[in-house]
Amino acid sequence: MALAARSERAAAVRARVHGGGAADARAMVKRTAPVAHIQPERRLTLVPRRKRNARLIAAASVVVFGLMMGAAAFQTQIARRQLTLDSLDRDIRSGRDRYEVLRRERAELRSPGRLSTEAAALGMEPASQTEFVQMGSDEVATVQRTGAAANNPAAAAEEEFEQYADQKAQAQAEP
Repeated sequence: MALAARSERAAAVRARVHGGGAADARAMVKRTAPVAHIQPERRLTLVPRRKRNARLIAAASVVVFGLMMGAAAFQTQIARRQLTLDSLDRDIRSGRDRYEVLRRERAELRSPGRLSTEAAALGMEPASQTEFVQMGSDEVATVQRTGAAANNPAAAAEEEFEQYADQKAQAQAEP
């Protein structure tokens, strides 16, 4: 019995709430007359935010595109400079190889065996004795004073060649 009464009440409530029209629906709450001196409360409503996602995505895309272009330009510069470094390394290696070849040739040209062979071909004979020459203090002072001309290498070289020519002339004049 209790179950039947409960189902009747549920049907009545459903009929009131979900009734067909406003005329046959009963009010579930007592109505009160509005108070004239109290103003109705302002209702706050939530205004939907403007969609800024598109602008944000566009700005982020521009920034990412700019960064990618910058990275590509940076990589291009690195590659160009690496090619320059590689060519310089090749030039340095070839210069070192050439230097080694020239050092070997110089060593061969300055070797005592080759010098004695060339001297013999020119008619020179090995020295039988060696003699040390004593220089006076005046000559040493003169040589030291001429060292001041070392600031001008061309003049110093000419002076040395003149001294060499003088010594050669003296050596040929002696028997």
